Amino acid sequence: MPRGKSYRRSQAARKREAERHREVVSPKSDPRHPVAGRGTGWRHRVRAWPTSVHTGRQHKLVIPAEAPGKRFVLLVGASHLRSFADGIVAMPKDLYSFGVMSTPGGCADQLRTEVEHAVLPRTPDAVCVLAPSNNLTASINPERAGEAFGRYLASVCSAWPTAQVFAVDLVPRLTVPEDIQEFFRQEFHRVAARLGVKYYHHGDRFPLADRWLWCRDGLHLSDDMGTPLLMESLLAATTQHLETATPEVPCQVSPTPRRRRPARVVVVGEVRAPRPPPSEWTRVAPGRKANGAPLVLRECFIPLNPVWFSPGVLAAMETPVPSPVDAVSTGSKVINL
Repeated sequence: MPRGKSYRRSQAARKREAERHREVVSPKSDPRHPVAGRGTGWRHRVRAWPTSVHTGRQHKLVIPAEAPGKRFVLLVGASHLRSFADGIVAMPKDLYSFGVMSTPGGCADQLRTEVEHAVLPRTPDAVCVLAPSNNLTASINPERAGEAFGRYLASVCSAWPTAQVFAVDLVPRLTVPEDIQEFFRQEFHRVAARLGVKYYHHGDRFPLADRWLWCRDGLHLSDDMGTPLLMESLLAATTQHLETATPEVPCQVSPTPRRRRPARVVVVGEVRAPRPPPSEWTRVAPGRKANGAPLVLRECFIPLNPVWFSPGVLAAMETPVPSPVDAVSTGSKVINL
């Protein structure tokens, strides 16, 4: 019996649904922007850890034995440190003594909670914070992830105030576009710089085209290729930070400023000559010269103008105030007063 049109439509829908769930990597696709990609590396079988009562996630804290002459460095992060905590990949022990605190699947807020409740037998000399890559999917945008990362770093600095705290870049993923990861990376770096925490990048160590650096889920690094590369990156950041870090200057409390008195403004005028005693006073009557000294007239700075007043005005002025001059010359004629 021939199949109808509805059967063909149903088959086409099933085919489209199968193609949607099937992951096809085209040889012509750009390997720098893989979405929902898979790695080709190997990773050990995950072991069950105790569940934390604070976050409800698996949690493990590994503290090495005290080694005289070696500085104790604590690695804090999520599932990327699982291989170090289980001993699948060992950190070098010739220079530093590394401890591991790993919370798989934990975002920045959950890692902060574990740090606040952590109890260590001794204070670490340095704390290496691995940037939380789980916030790539747990946060709505890079700004929210940056706020959570800032609270996380602040808690680490408060938990171990004498330790040198530094941060290492998040581990790239094959399941998230590269440009989005770069936005989160820049936001984490900005937040760390604002808090005065050194931030070390290592994104160039993990090219997204090298699929063997990740296991099949595309999230975690492979134990044979990727995790050893992470170990080298953590060791390089630790060495660079501890060997080249400038000595910290202890915070000095500034003394309480002394209250200053307001300045007094003294206005000094013209200094007058001292007044002579009464015995040296001289009585001057009208029409008499003082002390018999000749009267000296100073030169007037306004030049005299003989035609400043008209002859009629001069004659009118002579009536109330007689002039000692017998005649006044006006340039053209002489007026007898």
